[in-house]
Amino acid sequence: MTFKRKIFYCAMLLALAGLYSCQTSKQLPYFKDLPENQEVAKIATQPYQPLTLQTNDEIQVTISSSSAEASQFFNLMATSQPVTASSVSVPNQSQGFNNLYHVSFGGFVTIPVLGDIKVLGMTTEQVKEDILNRLKGYLKDPVVIVKLTNFKVTVIGEVNKPVIVPVNGQTINVLEAVGASGDMTVFGVRKNVKVIRKLPDGSTEVATLDFNKSNVMQSPFFQLQQNDIVYIQPNKSKGVLGTRSPTVWIPIVTTLLSVAAIIIASKQ
Repeated sequence: MTFKRKIFYCAMLLALAGLYSCQTSKQLPYFKDLPENQEVAKIATQPYQPLTLQTNDEIQVTISSSSAEASQFFNLMATSQPVTASSVSVPNQSQGFNNLYHVSFGGFVTIPVLGDIKVLGMTTEQVKEDILNRLKGYLKDPVVIVKLTNFKVTVIGEVNKPVIVPVNGQTINVLEAVGASGDMTVFGVRKNVKVIRKLPDGSTEVATLDFNKSNVMQSPFFQLQQNDIVYIQPNKSKGVLGTRSPTVWIPIVTTLLSVAAIIIASKQ
């Protein structure tokens, strides 16, 4: 092989490495369609839809009124574990809370005195209104607080720290969940983010979101629901390189440069 041909091959290898690196870097930014010279961009988003309760959800129901003595009959005070509609004890992972109830597989919770109440498919606000109506005739000016206490989502795949994210409140979107995982790695495919959601009938939906485009915020899957799983798919280079570190190109390029230097030196 002639000296010029060796130099040509080394240059080609370096050029290919550079081109591949540039191509990969083009896929890294979120919302590439937004104009860079515009300080503020207004993006249409999917209206918020309140969460509806699912089987095995855990809710806290607190009932109070002007009469503390009368109210106590409707509360599970000082309980160490939540109660289900079937009265079967379920291990509690939320120690320190009172009045905790698990939604049974039939969709019910059992409130003292009031009995079984079907909450499956209802929002916490709807459950609150239902309980208030049932308390008429029992309590004067009752106050009911209903909270979902075991709202969580899971983030796996090409992120820096796969994590189960506990949610304080009732709203979290995909960006917030991915942020809690330390963001996607450079090998994560931004345009192919999967949201896996279990439906009440037992089936599963899998939605694909493209975070290279800002209209992803219009997807009904952008806002997450309880027990959703966010999966970040790796790109093809992950399988070849077998590492998460973006520094893998440093030794490759360094080696190629060293080979080129040796060839040049051998001809002098």
